[in-house]
Amino acid sequence: MRKHLKIVTISLFAVIPPFAYAQEVGTLSVFMLKSGKPLANNEIVIDAKKTVRTDNDGSIKITLSVGEHQIEIFGKSANNKNLGYFKKPVTIKEGKDTQVVASFTMDEPEIEIDTPVGELKEDKQQEQKAKGNGTLNGQVLTSDTKAPIEGARVFVKGTSIDTRTDAHGHFSVQIPADSNVSISVVHSAYSAQTLNDINVAKDSTITKTLKLTPASLELEEFVVLAPKVEGSIEDIMTEEKESNAIANILGSEEFSKKGDSDAASALKRVTGITLVGGKNIYVRGLGERYSNIEMNSMPLPSPDPTKRTVPLDIFPSSVIGSLKVQKSASADIPSSFGGGYIDIRTKDTSKEDFIQISLGSKANSNTGKTSNNYAGSSTDWMGYDNGYRALTNDILNAGQVTAGERIKSFTPEYFSQDQLITFTKDFVDRNYNIQQRDLPMGFSGSMEAAHTYEINDDNTISVFGNYGYDQEHTSVEESFYDYDMGTSGVLHTNPDEYGVNTKSYSSYYQGGSFNLGYNYLDVLKLKYTKLYTRNALKSTRIIDGVYGSNYDQQTNYYLDWEERILNVDQLNGEFDYELFNKKSKAEFGLEYAQANLYQPNNFNYAYIEEQGVTHINNAVSTPHLARRLKSDDELYAMYAKNTISLDWLSDEDSAEFGMNYSTKDRISRQNRFNLRPMGNVDINDADLTSDIESFYYEYVRNDIPYDERGFIVSPSFKAADYFDATVNELGLHGSLFVKPYDNIETTFGVRFVDLSQTVYQYQLDRNNPDMTLRNFIQKIPEALEVTGFYPSASLKYKYDEDNHFDIATSKTYIVPDLREFTSGEYSHPYDVATVLGNPNLKNTDLYNLDLKYSHYISDSENIKTGIFFKYLDKPIEDVIKPSSSLPIYSYDNADSAILYGMEIDGRKNFDFLGNKYVNYYVSGNFSYTESEVTLRPEQLEIYSTNHRQLQGLSKTVLNTTLGYDNDKRNIALSYNKMGERIRKIGEIDEYAYPDYYELPPQMLDLVWQEKLNNLDTFGLESVTAKMKIGNILDDETIWKQGSNITKKFKTGQTIGFEISSKF
Repeated sequence: MRKHLKIVTISLFAVIPPFAYAQEVGTLSVFMLKSGKPLANNEIVIDAKKTVRTDNDGSIKITLSVGEHQIEIFGKSANNKNLGYFKKPVTIKEGKDTQVVASFTMDEPEIEIDTPVGELKEDKQQEQKAKGNGTLNGQVLTSDTKAPIEGARVFVKGTSIDTRTDAHGHFSVQIPADSNVSISVVHSAYSAQTLNDINVAKDSTITKTLKLTPASLELEEFVVLAPKVEGSIEDIMTEEKESNAIANILGSEEFSKKGDSDAASALKRVTGITLVGGKNIYVRGLGERYSNIEMNSMPLPSPDPTKRTVPLDIFPSSVIGSLKVQKSASADIPSSFGGGYIDIRTKDTSKEDFIQISLGSKANSNTGKTSNNYAGSSTDWMGYDNGYRALTNDILNAGQVTAGERIKSFTPEYFSQDQLITFTKDFVDRNYNIQQRDLPMGFSGSMEAAHTYEINDDNTISVFGNYGYDQEHTSVEESFYDYDMGTSGVLHTNPDEYGVNTKSYSSYYQGGSFNLGYNYLDVLKLKYTKLYTRNALKSTRIIDGVYGSNYDQQTNYYLDWEERILNVDQLNGEFDYELFNKKSKAEFGLEYAQANLYQPNNFNYAYIEEQGVTHINNAVSTPHLARRLKSDDELYAMYAKNTISLDWLSDEDSAEFGMNYSTKDRISRQNRFNLRPMGNVDINDADLTSDIESFYYEYVRNDIPYDERGFIVSPSFKAADYFDATVNELGLHGSLFVKPYDNIETTFGVRFVDLSQTVYQYQLDRNNPDMTLRNFIQKIPEALEVTGFYPSASLKYKYDEDNHFDIATSKTYIVPDLREFTSGEYSHPYDVATVLGNPNLKNTDLYNLDLKYSHYISDSENIKTGIFFKYLDKPIEDVIKPSSSLPIYSYDNADSAILYGMEIDGRKNFDFLGNKYVNYYVSGNFSYTESEVTLRPEQLEIYSTNHRQLQGLSKTVLNTTLGYDNDKRNIALSYNKMGERIRKIGEIDEYAYPDYYELPPQMLDLVWQEKLNNLDTFGLESVTAKMKIGNILDDETIWKQGSNITKKFKTGQTIGFEISSKF
């Protein structure tokens, strides 16, 4: 065969005419890129005859004859996905290089052709020789760590110069003197960069530095490249790959493709994370108290008066650029977490100017069916009550708690009879009857826009904002059962109490974010961020069944309304400079944030069946109960840090030091009032069989003299239902990044924490020797402090570019939430229960170890697996105290706990099955976690189970997605399953009661997106349509105590449609 080829070659040379060697020629260079990355092995056809393929740098360079030629470019991604097609004429000129750059963006491909001006004739050559050359020396660095880049290709526009950088990122080329020249640098692992108007005198030398980054690509004049797609799978995977911490990151692209509406529903797809109650996140089996949630690396207040961390369901996915869940500690983040540190990173700038409008609707299994409701305010749909439900200021002022005074009882001792009558009539001044309605559909709408203003070549201002509105209506029927303990110490197998809890909900959301950014030459960057969210929930609950100490047939009605508001202002900045001739970066952040919870008047009344007659029940301890709750958090925070290059063992070595400070104040006020039977009027409850409105008109709202009234409004709350709190935290940190070898990266850090947490309890002065003062209110401070050093270390070993090993270890801590460590006893703000603080509660110290292996298959494919171990000293848990009446919630430290497990996650395309499967993929994760809680000796007589699992831990968590993904269609079928978990710890009350377990449902969701083009007839560039079918299996949630079922319900299937257009 070789012999035949040799003969053919010789024959060809023999027949080539001599003039062919003198033919005028030039060169053609083609660069192909997608989202900032070169496209290798892509096909280019020249003059419909010659086919060539791009190299690893996404480029080809070929010699062609002078004149007109035609090129065809076939763009394909690394997984063989079609990106686009070009067919363009090009002009080749003698001795010149014609350069073509094909850039494939998310929307449509772009191409730009640079054709040299004129031909290099003899006179031009002589002129050039007269001018001579100069020398351009340069160095190519990474933009983030300033490390040198080896093997970057350097091209000089309009010449044949093509060189590469050495191991130190240096290059040196001869360029025409006294002429404006442009150079471009391309590397397969980084973005491209261009320097224009480079002018060097004859026989002189100039030096330039270029910085490449995978974040954005922009080659000016003759190269147009696609920007980074913020939140894309490729972008997220790149960040995970470069991180020196054990972390999972979710981007906005994945939110959209899987139909996640808020941060909570999105995070349940992260390895080892479980979602509890629709808004609380458990990371590796550790509850929300063991998490720390920030926004743009700054702390957040919480609208929940019982929690330190902000609930994640108040963050709509529309405002989130990405979510970072860091499971190993590092010095630059707070040390106060055990499971995970969650950073909610809001959307900010965009490389393109656009306006996007979206409209949607949603329904569920109960839409259109009869559901319960009650009369609300005319502004409910906007997410706030206009005062319709609110208790009057006269009632609130009369019953307020003030330090140095006593709580006034609503009697003639403190108020006139006319005032008490007015209070009582005003107490029930709205409609409390339950109404029936057909459950309506929900709908949503949003608008998002971005614009960049280029003031000049050095200064850029970017504006980004979005606003969204959403309302949703659901209904759930929950069956409940309770079992008494038999005399043999075994629970009854048949329920002693049982019934149905029918819940109807209407949720309303409005809010959005605004970002204003300033950029000066990438040296100085400033960003202002505004986030505002308002979430309101209207709930109508009817609990009907046999329950209570006398096992009566009862019906309780609950008419609730709640508003949660988060209002955040942040200013962040960074500045690149030199310190002691070392490259440095300073970063800072300032924040003012508010969180508010408002329940204007959550009302409850009850009926009871006795001797076959159903009537209003006024025999309960607090009949016709109104609960008002207002909790306001105000937070100020700041941070400053500086990173300086060290160049010790490598050019990437650096040191970081910084500080942060925050102060948070909380003012929480809970008021409870009820209608108290007077006793001086003989009213038989058995006669009160009317609806509740008729009862109020006859016995409460009527003009009845005080002495003849059967009911009067009365305060039923404690001084301890009020509290104030202050939390001050100072953090100092320092860390070293050292790279002793090219494939080993180490980070060592330590964080110093000085935290003080003070709760001001309102309580009666029971120990005052003056008996007349014992009913006066005192404001007593109770404090908790943490001062200490918390070290962390990590090591990354890069076996090669695609295989990384990580190990991380750290010490962290958790403090009790605000009221948990106090001696107060107060009413639970959500449940019908009493809360008892524990002044003996201790902080929890955690010792953490993580190991992880990552294999990167491509920019969008990987597989990662890891193991972890945690030791908890004095873990804090929620407990229930024995009680003969209302449940008593409290908190306690176990002696210790260990937690260990394994995690695996990844994403793989099906291109290995053939070209027709290249757009299919599978992704998912699985975690298995074991834990063991060891009780203190004195707890063995209080709690039922020693050496049990951690409360809230699901041993197994599985997420998987089968999907199809191309530029016009995205389909994702996602499955989620969590193992059983302890929800309540069993106590010993003469007998040992078993723990309560929850068996979460398996979830299956389908999301289908279609991008519709060619809609010019309607004046639209493109329209995206999306459909989501949620909870397809409608699996049942079950709670058990031992083998007995205590609760079960289904939430129903959902379906939603959304259409959006980008202008």
